[in-house]
Amino acid sequence: MVGVIPDAAARELAQRYGHPVGPGHGDPSPEVGRGLAWWRNGGGEESFFARRTDPSDPLEPTPAAYRFADLVEAAHASSGAADTDAMRDASTALMPEAVGTGLFVATARKADPVAALYHGLGPRRSALLPGWFGHVLLSADEVRAALPRYEEALLLPDGERAAVLSRIADWMTAMGDAPDADAAELVDGPLRVVRHAAAAGSGVAAFSNWY
Repeated sequence: MVGVIPDAAARELAQRYGHPVGPGHGDPSPEVGRGLAWWRNGGGEESFFARRTDPSDPLEPTPAAYRFADLVEAAHASSGAADTDAMRDASTALMPEAVGTGLFVATARKADPVAALYHGLGPRRSALLPGWFGHVLLSADEVRAALPRYEEALLLPDGERAAVLSRIADWMTAMGDAPDADAAELVDGPLRVVRHAAAAGSGVAAFSNWY
């Protein structure tokens, strides 16, 4: 979920709860630190999915895929906000009620859309995204400052975009039960909201929920 919220509210929530922890904003847990080091130093280039023998066999996750899924789950659990659930609930109440330019929502059965997006983008591009594995809280000034990083991460050349969308689709299919998930919207939706917020002078909040 990525949505615009009023700038004043974004500032107040940051003062009350703090920002979600991320690189440069706090020290991750040892477990997350080890996972990040693996992913950024070659782990992201490992094979995450494979077919048993025949090309028609379904994709199956490799140990690297499970290791990355564990990293994302641990990263969410290690958020440095004083109360991530309370911050999420307060932010969600301020977002638009309907999906559109001011609100993007991705849902999937079993699969984690944030993990899919980060796997699709790879370590270098995903490191450009502010926040912490899908958790972010930005004031209007911070949105404007972060917009170039969002654009660098998510505006993909045609050839690279096809590869990113393919990796996202692989994750949503093999790690969950969402073969019809809109991989393109998972890339385009967050950027659309951030651009809208930058133009409107609004803040942005984003959170990932697992049910």
